Amino acid sequence: MAAARRRQYSREEILEAIRTWARCYGESPTLMDWEPARARRLGHEWRAQRFESGRWPTARMVRWQFGTFNDAVHQAGLKPRRAPARIRPNLSGAEAITDAIVEWTRRYGDVPCMADWDPVRARRLQQEWRIARYNDGDWPSARSVARRFGSFAAAVQAAGLVPRPRSSTRDQRAAARQANRLAVASLRRAEGSHDVLPLADAVRAVVAGRRVGDPIAVHAALIDVAAAALADADRAAAGL
Repeated sequence: MAAARRRQYSREEILEAIRTWARCYGESPTLMDWEPARARRLGHEWRAQRFESGRWPTARMVRWQFGTFNDAVHQAGLKPRRAPARIRPNLSGAEAITDAIVEWTRRYGDVPCMADWDPVRARRLQQEWRIARYNDGDWPSARSVARRFGSFAAAVQAAGLVPRPRSSTRDQRAAARQANRLAVASLRRAEGSHDVLPLADAVRAVVAGRRVGDPIAVHAALIDVAAAALADADRAAAGL
């Protein structure tokens, strides 16, 4: 049952709601997180249910108070997550591409392939779920990857991860995914990413994601648990 929705939120109440969402789910909200009708159109029923299970301002309320959703996230002291924008030039640079590969793996548990970042190809393969997933974030195009690196495999290697094997057994694929998850956690720990929560908060984000049935948030939070645990281990070792 949907929680009762308030009709008005002050600017400070919206900012506090953004911070509360980040504490609950391990990352700042996006426009779609607070726009359940759009989420349902893209097949993200779990996202709509997550919004409706709590008391959150709508995306329209946020834009009325702040102009843009990302401005509100900035003013809340958080980093906006990537929102759909297919042709922005900052997504065609080598570093932007490798960063996107790491973030994709954090969210979805596997490195991207060509069909993941090429909606036309995904539609030919009748894989509409790939298109919805691509449109749920701001990702480089497959063409940008090919132009910068020549192939997805080369781009994945440049990001410090293991490319998808061309032909492999199920066990080999599972081993590659496991290695990449650990590599993402290690990369985030090594970079000191400010997006990584303290260990206790990361664990709470896992619980919150499981409570509302959000598989993407759960996976990302589990990676952050690993990153936070590795960082804590480093600090403990340094104190020995």
